Amino acid sequence: MPIVTSAPIKIYDQEMFHKVDRRVTGFAFDIHNEFGRYLDEAMYQSELSRRCKAAGFDVVPELQITVSLDDFRKLYSADLLIDHGVIVETKTVSTIADSHRGQTLNYLFLSGLHHATLLNFRPEQVEREFVSTRLTHTLRQRYTLAFDGFKKLTPQCRRLKEALMSCLKEWGAYLDPLLYRDAMTHFVGGKEFVRRSVAVHSAGATIGQQKMHLLTDDVAFSVTTATHRPESVFDHQSRFLKHTHLRALQWINLNHSHIEVRTIEK
Repeated sequence: MPIVTSAPIKIYDQEMFHKVDRRVTGFAFDIHNEFGRYLDEAMYQSELSRRCKAAGFDVVPELQITVSLDDFRKLYSADLLIDHGVIVETKTVSTIADSHRGQTLNYLFLSGLHHATLLNFRPEQVEREFVSTRLTHTLRQRYTLAFDGFKKLTPQCRRLKEALMSCLKEWGAYLDPLLYRDAMTHFVGGKEFVRRSVAVHSAGATIGQQKMHLLTDDVAFSVTTATHRPESVFDHQSRFLKHTHLRALQWINLNHSHIEVRTIEK
């Protein structure tokens, strides 16, 4: 599990987390009351960090998390790590969205922590949410792989399958889907070779160029996280495929602990 954090990590139980969170959130409300809601995100983060340090907390701004496999590396950065056991993510958005929750959950999975706090300074009152998980690295290794609908059309298709299996074996499931996609891109040829434009046609005319991930000139792959109605995603990708020169698309769907790879052909 080559996942390395730039500072030591301590696993907090729920009681200890809430004890720290109450103090940190109190500082956030004080900052909001004093400065208002229109500062840049970096300033809220800096002032929150300063007040936490002044109160005696150990604070690591921009906790670096490095994920690696062989010669592949991807770097993540969590906003604040408080007392080595609480991740705090600061936002300045209209409202906290699922993408923010997913980002924070990914940091928990990577660091091995169980609890984090999302603080949004943009609304009229500070918006706070808890993000929690009980999934450990061991539990994230309990996934199923379905290759029933997969066809090895080219040697690159076999390399794609092997790369996916290696990533899951090393890191487990549930992580940021872009992590798996970027790693597979690396192992099947690299971004410069794989990330290319594909012409989209309608009635014999080209209506534009779509960036895709290509295994060969006529076979692409995609990564999705469809948890509800994956067949609808399959259908829409099939429609898209008909309007390109591609003959096939290798579709990888990361549905939590169930990972499926299917070949979509014209």
